[in-house]
Amino acid sequence: MGKQKFLAVACAAAAMAGAGWTAGPSAAAAQPAQRGVVASFDGTAIDLSRGWGAARACGVWQGAVACFRSVEELDRKAADEARSRLASGALAACSTPLQLGEHNDLRGRVLRFYDRGFWQNLGGYGFNDQTSSYRTGACTAHLAEHNDGQGYWYPGNTGPNHYESGMRSGWNDRVSSIKID
Repeated sequence: MGKQKFLAVACAAAAMAGAGWTAGPSAAAAQPAQRGVVASFDGTAIDLSRGWGAARACGVWQGAVACFRSVEELDRKAADEARSRLASGALAACSTPLQLGEHNDLRGRVLRFYDRGFWQNLGGYGFNDQTSSYRTGACTAHLAEHNDGQGYWYPGNTGPNHYESGMRSGWNDRVSSIKID
């Protein structure tokens, strides 16, 4: 996405935020779960809580959410973001993301989180109770059954660089919030 097109999407997202929409993970964590997170997708702003449309992979980076038609497109954006973070010395993000998969083996929609240090509720991303598989990145993660880390936490391994092709018994489609340490 070109810089001008990205700015246009950012302006649309800001206008939606003024109308009661949340504009990213920090705001989503502080808002009720029914509020949608605004993401850029193909040069437009979409409310993920109302559906992803043709998007299949979304990434969350320090207040910005970008969605793509494929995981490969998201990988290219993630590589650009990593280079940018290294150049700026930013440490608020994990070097590799927590990935949530809609279906087993990270199939279906994929949602990646890089931001760390606070609970992020999945409802605004249209992913509440939708996780069937996950892969942790370089940082430890926590998966909770309710918003804001409430309720039970996922009992499986959520340490660095762990992959679960399917959730433990009773945990499929049960995760409502995540936190990356």
